[in-house]
Amino acid sequence: MRRCLVLLTVLAVGLWFWPTPRHAEGTGQTFVFQLSIKGKTNQTDIAFPPGSKDIVGKVNDKILASVLRGEILPGHSAVDFATDFLDLDPGGKFYLLYDGRDSWRVATNPQGTGIVTTLNGQTSVQGLFWMAGGVSFPMVGPIANTFAVGKLKFAKGTFNPTKISGVVHFVSKDIGECFTLKFKTVGPPLI
Repeated sequence: MRRCLVLLTVLAVGLWFWPTPRHAEGTGQTFVFQLSIKGKTNQTDIAFPPGSKDIVGKVNDKILASVLRGEILPGHSAVDFATDFLDLDPGGKFYLLYDGRDSWRVATNPQGTGIVTTLNGQTSVQGLFWMAGGVSFPMVGPIANTFAVGKLKFAKGTFNPTKISGVVHFVSKDIGECFTLKFKTVGPPLI
């Protein structure tokens, strides 16, 4: 009987201190990072016969900067049609605004103003993340879905991010484009 009582006491104390899942902890501060992006885009709205070769384009920082500034790309005769769907910015850069482990924003300016894509999801205590969101425009509504996975590095002993990298998938039936892009932050947070 005594042995059973000791065992029950140890079990009760063990369960009392057992680590329980907690909601994502926010830092109360937004960290802003410039992004570097590289990958491929696939046009899905082209009417070719089944089995035809896909139309695949390259995406990189230089091409994105030209598109975001509304410039004509080399080898093209007009401004990229994507400018109709983007919040153009003379800086030609994308920024990730890290609001916490479960909410991020992507914008074309470090203030996070204009058209912003909000990503919600989860980040593990080791820095693995799974984030998803939708791209919407005023008066038009949602036009695309995004899903990002990857890893971030925290400052020692905190959940403050110092470096983020991963892969984002962008899918839009409305504009007939699908992207698979690798991204990483450039340098330390700006803010």
